[in-house]
Amino acid sequence: MDTLWTLAYEIGSLYIIVAIGWLIRRKGLISEQGQRAVTTLLLYIALPCLIISSMHMPFQYEQAYGAFIMFVLSIYIMGGTLFLSRFITRKLILPMDRKAVFENVILFGNQGFIGMVIILQLFGQEGVLFASVFNLIYFILIWTYAIYIMNPEGIPVSKAMFIFKNPGFLATVFGFILFIFPVQIPAFIMDPIETIGQMTVPLSMIMIGMMISSVTFSKVLVYMKDIFVYLAVVIRLFIYPLLFFLPLLFFHMPFELFMIACLLSATPSPATISMYAQLYGGDVEFSAVVVFFSTLLSVVSIPIIYLVFLLLM
Repeated sequence: MDTLWTLAYEIGSLYIIVAIGWLIRRKGLISEQGQRAVTTLLLYIALPCLIISSMHMPFQYEQAYGAFIMFVLSIYIMGGTLFLSRFITRKLILPMDRKAVFENVILFGNQGFIGMVIILQLFGQEGVLFASVFNLIYFILIWTYAIYIMNPEGIPVSKAMFIFKNPGFLATVFGFILFIFPVQIPAFIMDPIETIGQMTVPLSMIMIGMMISSVTFSKVLVYMKDIFVYLAVVIRLFIYPLLFFLPLLFFHMPFELFMIACLLSATPSPATISMYAQLYGGDVEFSAVVVFFSTLLSVVSIPIIYLVFLLLM
């Protein structure tokens, strides 16, 4: 139970930083160009440094086995949720510009930013190692499949090169090479990388606050009557984590590995989908509202999911 309170405390603290990011953007203290600069800094510099520094440790068979389990779990979760998201979306009667957005917001969580921060706070650097492996399939799909269903022409012919431009994917592969092979980066290089990686926590929360600041109170009131908003949020935050992780209880997995995968899978919809909607003609307002509501409700939903499995394991 102490860990549950720690989780609730950490999430509450993180969302105070989200509120600061929201306030900064709403008050015009940073422009849209400035917001993009923060996003670029986080995506291409801070997050990769966090991943690399977390995976820069001596090779241990126990950790390698854990990484293998996380990779298998990633295939299971992302494959299962992809199939189910596709099936659900096809059964719903939605406008064309909303169909792909709906599928994306229920399929993808904010595993790269909120998820990594929560895992770092709860499980430390070793937890980030396992989370990075779990996120490999996620990084590939959100940079390919998420774009494809919105705009089949949006992905270049050279799909492999498009994936390899994903900084999170590249950092994980590079970090895993460092982990497997006995290569030690000198401290005078590694220390700055670790310091930059520590920027991921505040920067990611500030960025999320700035991104959801575009949702006005009037939009919230309008979409509070939209059943599809509630459906998307409930599927993303509750149904998928429970549906896919309850069967895993029979396998008696290590608690840490189970909870890392579960908490990552229970994260709210990512603001990346709103950016895709804007680029490829999707329902931008709907995606922004789902991201907004799911992000706010995740303060409660993530501890609930954690408590449920804590009691069942």
